[in-house]
Amino acid sequence: MTGVPARAGTPGREAWIDAGRGLAVLLVVVYHAARWFDVAAWEQVNDYLSAVRMPFFFMISGLLAHRVGARGEGGMPWRTLWDRRLRLYLWVFVVWECIGTACYLAGFALRGTPLGFGPMLRDLLLSPVRPQFELWFIWALALFCVLARLLRSVDPRWHLLVAAVPSVVALTEGFDLGNVGWNGALRYYVFFVCGMQLRSLLLRFTRTPWPVRVAVVAGWAALATVVEVAGLRPVVGVYFVLCVAGVLAGAALGTFLARSAALVRTGTSTLPVYLGHTPVIILGSSVVFALTGSTTLPPVAGLLAVPAATVVATTLSLLLHRWTASSLLRYLYAPPPWTASRRAAEPAARRRP
Repeated sequence: MTGVPARAGTPGREAWIDAGRGLAVLLVVVYHAARWFDVAAWEQVNDYLSAVRMPFFFMISGLLAHRVGARGEGGMPWRTLWDRRLRLYLWVFVVWECIGTACYLAGFALRGTPLGFGPMLRDLLLSPVRPQFELWFIWALALFCVLARLLRSVDPRWHLLVAAVPSVVALTEGFDLGNVGWNGALRYYVFFVCGMQLRSLLLRFTRTPWPVRVAVVAGWAALATVVEVAGLRPVVGVYFVLCVAGVLAGAALGTFLARSAALVRTGTSTLPVYLGHTPVIILGSSVVFALTGSTTLPPVAGLLAVPAATVVATTLSLLLHRWTASSLLRYLYAPPPWTASRRAAEPAARRRP
């Protein structure tokens, strides 16, 4: 997820990267749709896909942010990091935390179980240090960029090791610090670092013969089945290994899905989808349950509701981003000019008539 939406066919950009980003964000949408529609079958599917969903998403984010942690002249100065990434992440985090809080209040009210405004306001005010909702991902990206920039002089091997040790522990079932962002930071920083530091190896893997990539996907699927059926997640290190396999499987799947123009286009606009899909799903599912007077859907309707909600939420998120592009609402997705550093603002000012 980058600061500026990429264009399909960007010179130097391999199509599998955008296809992979599209796959990752759709897996996130499916995950939230299954939770808000409370469909057990899809929840189980999400359990199997969990080793791909966030590890792969963070790996791709790190791969695209490789300059943040690069040494020497190829690295990214702090000013540039702020202008290109941090101010975007922090701005949309604050804006969409407010939107998310409002949608949570409205959604639970429609479901007949209203939440207390006071506790929600407290959680909103604490969100910069205790992120909530799906926006913990944006918070983590900002944190990871700062950490990677601070640690860019550290030997990449030590950097990976220091990031991997807490990940092995945090990815073990039962580990919980009491906040989704804190847990996620410990679990997934290593995959962000892998994307940055092992970029050349990952790109080389995506060019291996297709039978090798098929075998990797099949191996991940078999391992995921064993881990889930045997209940091995509480064993320290097992789920971490599965997530490593999931990252490689995600990259391989991206190469196979790169021919899908729709998926590649979605992958160039992951930020609007990530920000917008949950409010759509929360309000949509809550309206459905309010109209039906039920808290669950019939089995067949539930199976169909999740993919339908995924398509609707993704489409509406992209349309909302397009509709607001020429109005003040564009600042839902981009920070205002006054947040830029002086050096970045001066050229923009000179371009004005």
